[in-house]
Amino acid sequence: MQAIVSDMPGMYRVEDLVRLASREGAEEVRLQTGRSPVILLRGEAHPLELAILTSDEVAELFRSFASADQVEELHRCGDVRFNHTFQSSSRFGVTASLVGPDIMLTLKNLGR
Repeated sequence: MQAIVSDMPGMYRVEDLVRLASREGAEEVRLQTGRSPVILLRGEAHPLELAILTSDEVAELFRSFASADQVEELHRCGDVRFNHTFQSSSRFGVTASLVGPDIMLTLKNLGR
């Protein structure tokens, strides 16, 4: 797997990640505790050269765009799926799942 160098210094927003995914033509963005963000390009996972995500960071990235009802459903049911249009007008299918106490996010690019 080849890492992709990102121009995102320090902490970033989910909007930054979906904008990068859209620009690169990526199928997905994956966010998981203990790993750097990953984008899926032509079926191949490419980790971004960004800091490894903590559990709190993944949760905060999710809460930054999910509604209170979606956050509640995640914690009640263990997963939630919905479509979301980001400020950059990028439309993604969101899957959030609880893996133990941690949230795992998959953002599928619907605008490719």
